[in-house]
Formats: sequence, structure tokens, C-alpha cells
Amino acid sequence: MQPPRFVASDGLLLAAETFGEGRPLVFAPGLTDNRGYIRRQLVPLADRYHIVTYDQRGHGDSTPVTDPALYTPERMAGDIARILDALDIERAVIGGESMGAATALLFAFGWPERVESLLLTGPALSDTPNPGRDTLKALGQAFAVRGVESIIAEATATEWPEMGLDENAMATLAAMLRSHQDESIAVACDAVADWVLDLAPLSAVRCPVQIIAWADDPVHPIALARRMAAQLPSAHLSVLPRLNSRFNDLELTGRIYREFLLRLDAK
Repeated sequence: MQPPRFVASDGLLLAAETFGEGRPLVFAPGLTDNRGYIRRQLVPLADRYHIVTYDQRGHGDSTPVTDPALYTPERMAGDIARILDALDIERAVIGGESMGAATALLFAFGWPERVESLLLTGPALSDTPNPGRDTLKALGQAFAVRGVESIIAEATATEWPEMGLDENAMATLAAMLRSHQDESIAVACDAVADWVLDLAPLSAVRCPVQIIAWADDPVHPIALARRMAAQLPSAHLSVLPRLNSRFNDLELTGRIYREFLLRLDAK
């Protein structure tokens, strides 16, 4: 992972990095993700896009955050605006995963003129409480009480193998979780679990949208992805056969987005 550039936003410093050549593409990681994990997913786009990704506030090398009031979707959508401003990017392809998909979507609501197209991986947050709210709350409690090494040990022994993750995927997830400060991620999990968004502006989004989703994951309900695809005026939905597909093949996400963006360029 290259040394980050730190961008000031809302009194915090966000660790951002860039790679690739071409038009700008800014991608927001999900809850407990980091910029290195996103970079590995988006490698298939690096020959056509100048990609910017970053550690969300309270994550990775960004400023730790233990005040739950600072974890709001509106503030974190604003982080995307500050990153664009700091890098002198007027307009870009904007994307995000899970929590990052929510902040990317809210950015599109608030700054539509700055969004060329929208990439949403695993939408999780909507205008009703997340079905996996209790799971996220429990994860936050586990970070606060037991710490990351206990979480990794338990997941490696049971949860991740049961999901069908291979050894490389498990090592990637373990390294990602270790990149955060326990107390900061504990508060993030607890706060984000309570997010409820106003989705009324969905029908007003005019840019092309690609959504990636999968079944059998309460935290990232396929019904939400289908609803978004139906309400967004220009959206395409790709459904993966299983959640483990994207972990065992990290570049799958990037290949799907590459195909979508190439189709747009060909029009």
C-alpha cells in the first residue's frame, strides 16, 4: 500500500491514495474496509481511470473517531466532496461499497453535477433499519470488548470457512481488520448500524448506475439492490451467485465495473 495523501475534512484527516491513468474515479470503502482492499478490487480499471480511494473516517490511516455523532451519512458524503476538491477533480465516476455505497449515493443526491456515473457495491442502508442491524451492533461490541485478534481467530475457525472463503481471502480480510483502531471501529459499527437514509431522491438521479449485489446476506439485502435498480432511472444490476465470489476473486468487482463503463463509452 503506497503512502497516503492526507485530506482535511470536517476537522479530520482522511488517508487517500491514487493509482492508474485516465479519467477520475473516486471509490468509498465500506464499514471495516480500507483503501488497500478497494485498490485490489479496482485493478482492472487502472488502465483507463485515475482511481482515488481512501480510508473512511475512523478507519485505517485516517483519523480515529470515537464520537458517534461524527459517523453520519451526510458528513461522510461530504468527505467525498472534500477529496474531490483537494485533488482538483471537478467531476468523476463515483462509487462505494456497503457503507461507502450509501455515502456515494448521498453524494450523488447532493452534488449531481459532479457525478459522471455511479458504482454501488452491496447497498446496505436504506429508509428502513438494516436487517443485519443486530449483527453490526454485535460486531462493534466485539471490537470494543474482545479486540480484533479475537474476532479474526473466531472468524477464521468458523465463519469464514463456512462462507467458502479460500486462504487468500481470509488473509486479506484479517489484514484489513487489523488496519483499524479497535475503539474507533467499535463506535463506527454501532453508529452505522442505525443509519436510515432518505431515498426519495432516487428517481431524480440521472447519471448511469451499476449495482453489484448478492443473495443470502442480511446486511446487504438483495431486495434493496433490486429496489434501487427499479427506482433509479438508468441503472443496471449484476447479481453474483454467492457472497464468497467477490472475496475469492477480488478483481471480479473491477471487471464488472470495467464492462459497464466500457459500454457507456461505446454509446
